[in-house]
Amino acid sequence: MAYKLGQKKKQLVVAIHVIAVASWIGGTLGMILLAVYLQSAANGEQLAYTLSSMEVIDENLLKYPALLTLLTGILLSLWTQWGLVKHYWIVIKLALTVITILLGIFFLDNWTASLADLIADMEFATLQSQTFQSTWLSILIMACFNLFCLLLMVFITYYKPFGRIKKGKGKDRK
Repeated sequence: MAYKLGQKKKQLVVAIHVIAVASWIGGTLGMILLAVYLQSAANGEQLAYTLSSMEVIDENLLKYPALLTLLTGILLSLWTQWGLVKHYWIVIKLALTVITILLGIFFLDNWTASLADLIADMEFATLQSQTFQSTWLSILIMACFNLFCLLLMVFITYYKPFGRIKKGKGKDRK
């Protein structure tokens, strides 16, 4: 028999899950706002501290809440009646969560680090660099995509579309 959460424990895990999701959404909004602000910097110092703020948000309000969201989501799926692969809405949320985490790991981290290097080398002239502009736009597009995925997952949580995943019938039986 699989472990099932009692009501009080389930409420605790749900609360932690919701707080993690809210933090992740807030961090994503912060990244979008700071990315937009980055374009209007008045000097090299302002560029550097704005990007530094983006890196703090990435480290503390994106990475850890994203991983906590993934962990608590999996635990809630496994330890409740929903199951991890019984319903389409859970599989979709799991896939979107993993995709957004992987995009952050493999792209967003590298892009913010490359902007930091550019700013250290070129200071305020960085704003005129084509590399800066394309990397900045990539960060902004990625943050907007992540926000879209997060908001979509919130709606999926409440509407629970597509129903249950039907079990395969296997080979024809004689």
